[in-house]
Amino acid sequence: MSKSAAVWPRSIVVDSGVLAAAIDAGESAHEWAVAALRRHKGTFFTCEACIAEATHILENDATAMRALSRLIAPMRVISFADDASSMLTAMTHLSPRMDYADACVVRIVTERRDAFVLTVDYRDFATYRVPFSCPRGDFYL
Repeated sequence: MSKSAAVWPRSIVVDSGVLAAAIDAGESAHEWAVAALRRHKGTFFTCEACIAEATHILENDATAMRALSRLIAPMRVISFADDASSMLTAMTHLSPRMDYADACVVRIVTERRDAFVLTVDYRDFATYRVPFSCPRGDFYL
C-alpha cells in the first residue's frame, strides 16, 4: 500500500478455493493461499456458500473440517439466505460461468468500499470485473 493510500482497513473476501487450498497442502495453490492470507491486512469475509464448497473440495475430512473451522473463526461469515432469489437472478447474467458461491462473493465485494477477492479462479473472476488477487497476480487492485 502506498503512503498516500487510504488508511481504512481493506475488506478481503475469501473464495472457496482459497479456503480449501490454504488447508490442503496437496493443492497446487497451497503456498500462495497461505501466503496471501498472511500478507493481506484488513477485515476478512467469506460466505456460507464458500464454506459449503470448501467442505466439498476437502471431502468432508474431519481433520480438514477442524482446520477450516479455525481458518474461518476470525472471518465475518455472510449469509444470503434471505436474498437467495436475487442472488440466483444475478447468476443468470453470467451463467453458466457464475455459480452461487461466486455470486455471493461478488455481492460482498460490490457492497464494500475498497474490497477485493482472494481466489484461485482467474478465469471466472476476470469475467466478473471485480478486484481480485490470484496466483496469476493482482487484478484491478
